[in-house]
Amino acid sequence: MNMENNTTNQKRLKILSEDEIKIIYDRPSFSYEDRCSYFSLSQPEKELLHTLRSVKSKAYFVLQLGYFKSKQLFFTFDLFEVEEDLQYILKEHFNNSKIDDLSSIDKSTRLKQQQLILKLFNYQSCGVEERRKMEEKAQRAAAFCGKPIYIFREIMNYLSENCIVVPGYSFMQDMTGQAITHEQNRLITLMQDYLKQADIGSLDRLLEDSSGLYEITLLKHEPKDFSATEIKLEMNRGKQIQHLYYLAQELLPKLGISNESIKYYASLVSYYSVYKLKRLNVWIVYVYLLCFVSHRYQRMHDNLINTLIYSVRGYADEAKLAAKERVYECYTESNQDMKKAGELLKIFTDDHIPANTPFKDIQDRAFTILERQ
Repeated sequence: MNMENNTTNQKRLKILSEDEIKIIYDRPSFSYEDRCSYFSLSQPEKELLHTLRSVKSKAYFVLQLGYFKSKQLFFTFDLFEVEEDLQYILKEHFNNSKIDDLSSIDKSTRLKQQQLILKLFNYQSCGVEERRKMEEKAQRAAAFCGKPIYIFREIMNYLSENCIVVPGYSFMQDMTGQAITHEQNRLITLMQDYLKQADIGSLDRLLEDSSGLYEITLLKHEPKDFSATEIKLEMNRGKQIQHLYYLAQELLPKLGISNESIKYYASLVSYYSVYKLKRLNVWIVYVYLLCFVSHRYQRMHDNLINTLIYSVRGYADEAKLAAKERVYECYTESNQDMKKAGELLKIFTDDHIPANTPFKDIQDRAFTILERQ
């Protein structure tokens, strides 16, 4: 989410981590199995190889070819930098020939070899027309989702699908940044047309320090738990931004902002401090705030629904527990009553009770063992 101020273009976007940049742009480091795979030659590749003259030029061609198969990129290198790969190629394809000069070949030869490889694989370098189409693709991607990494991946997919060699990382950074700036300028123009003065005042109040804490900071807080106190606070936060939510529902469709961009722009409000937000273009901040309000209001409803589910589940669990406890009690009582019933039946077989004993006396004795009910 590291996003620099695109409206000024002072710095390039940080899109990829250092490791991710190396994975895409660093010359491949082959294992023995990789060398067997990438440095093996098909018949068309062998025919191209025979058109070259010196062993050094041919070996360099196989190296460029193998690296291109691996990453669809070209690299500039001296032969001593890739000595293990070179020795494998010399042994496999040139009968262990020796090369005394382990520097790079001259630039014109290297570029000619690259053109041969591009033609062989039906690839093309990233020229003026290709870059124009990339720019259009980047702008469409930025309109769908403002995340730099999303735009970058969409450009990479476009290059892969159209068999175009990936340009340098700095160029990709600049193109992504330009696409974001283009989208921001589009949104700024629309906001200036649609946003009324009263709406601007409501949005500005979110960034005011009226009660010792910024309104937007209070709105960023979400319930810590499902307690009544926390949920009441959440409902109050919802009431506070309800009118802005209705405004967002009206304006965001007019701005043509996708749900993905709404979530991303809302996340920027959560990510940035108020101090940082105030340093951005005020109109783009209004866009971010509307997206935040829209997303936060929906989150509030999600939290209320989750609270209801939690409460109902709690009541259901309590009811199940109470029912289990009651069943256990009934089972215990039933077992005790069964034992007493056995003692009661013994009265009828007790030979020590005189035959002329009144039934009332028998009843009284029975009820001392087991209650009348």
